[in-house]
Amino acid sequence: NAKDFDTDLQQGLKSQKAAQILERDGPNQLEKPPKPTLLMLFVMQLTGFVIILLMVAAVASLVVNGTGPNRGDILSYTTGKAIFIIVMINAGIAAWTEHKAGDALEALSKMTQASIYVVRDGKEVKVDVPDIVKGDLVVLGTGDVVPADLRLVEAEDIKVAEMALTGEPDDVAKTWKMKPKKEGEPEKLTPENCCFSGCSVTNGKGKGIVIATGMGTRIGRIAQLIAGDNGGKQKKKCFCLPDMSANATPLQNSLEKLGGRIGIMAIGVCVIIFIIGVAMDRTDPSNPDSPAWLYMILIAVTLAVAAIPEGIPLCVTISLSIGCKDMVSKNVLVRKLAAVETLGSASVICSDKTGTLTEGKMTMVNMYAGGVDYTVEGKGFDPTVGKIKNARTGAEATQELSVKSALLSAVLCCNTTL
Repeated sequence: NAKDFDTDLQQGLKSQKAAQILERDGPNQLEKPPKPTLLMLFVMQLTGFVIILLMVAAVASLVVNGTGPNRGDILSYTTGKAIFIIVMINAGIAAWTEHKAGDALEALSKMTQASIYVVRDGKEVKVDVPDIVKGDLVVLGTGDVVPADLRLVEAEDIKVAEMALTGEPDDVAKTWKMKPKKEGEPEKLTPENCCFSGCSVTNGKGKGIVIATGMGTRIGRIAQLIAGDNGGKQKKKCFCLPDMSANATPLQNSLEKLGGRIGIMAIGVCVIIFIIGVAMDRTDPSNPDSPAWLYMILIAVTLAVAAIPEGIPLCVTISLSIGCKDMVSKNVLVRKLAAVETLGSASVICSDKTGTLTEGKMTMVNMYAGGVDYTVEGKGFDPTVGKIKNARTGAEATQELSVKSALLSAVLCCNTTL
């Protein structure tokens, strides 16, 4: 009932009322986790087990050299400083790459921000999809994407592709009429008098009242189920950093296991060396009066530092950065640096139907007019890009009379707008 949403089937919502509802319910969009800052990304790179192991080894190296006989020699601290520099460079490269990829994806999402016509104050106005509110009277036409869950009040041969919601490729005919439910008949997932957010209109036109927006839509509920029990809120580790362990790639898991094994083996060897040295009463040759246990602690820590492969994280990061750069040159955005390795390990990609990997849209690539075949070049639905050429000679044929007359006939028979 239109009265339930304080709207009018002819005049739509009043602009002032729409602003109040938007303030109350929030924007019509799915909830997104907060984007990590560059500093946060940098700190997250320092939480890997191998990196922590390297930093511990660097600190141990500095402590050993700071308490040794050559503590006044600045060159004795080279190993610890070098490890810290390598760790910082590694974290900086990874954080910057992921930060730039996030910026590019954010810019891409802004470029594709959709808008649609609604009736407000008795006039059809174009409104950004996030500003759609409950009670808005939305005008749907062929090619539009339904901005929110709607209850149709007008429908003229309207059909909707509900593939995004149900997975079924066939278009579904919609009506504004309320059909009585038969006894024993199960409730339909997608009623015939409703259109749902994310579905595209493939035929006809109509109008509908918005009954749900944002996370309250059917597609929003699916997003909540995918997010899990915590409602999409990011799990935390170390009280402040997001826990990304569930999304770790095979390479990251392998590096974590490698770091654990190296750490356990290094500690085990150092303990054995310490016990043997103390048992044999090994003292510092330059200071025989010092206790054996102190000298063997320095020896054990030095061995542990030498056992840590400080070059592994930097080599892996540089290799993945090169792969990321190559993919960017092919117009592929990589959000997580380690995802380059995951994609590279894929050998088979299974796709069930059109719309999963493709856009579910068709563009003209060939035409026949006046007894001549032509090829049509271009990019998607951009009318400013592309040419029409003679298929046999390759000469440009955009200005030929037969081409113009054929395209004019197509324009007159089509209600599509770009």
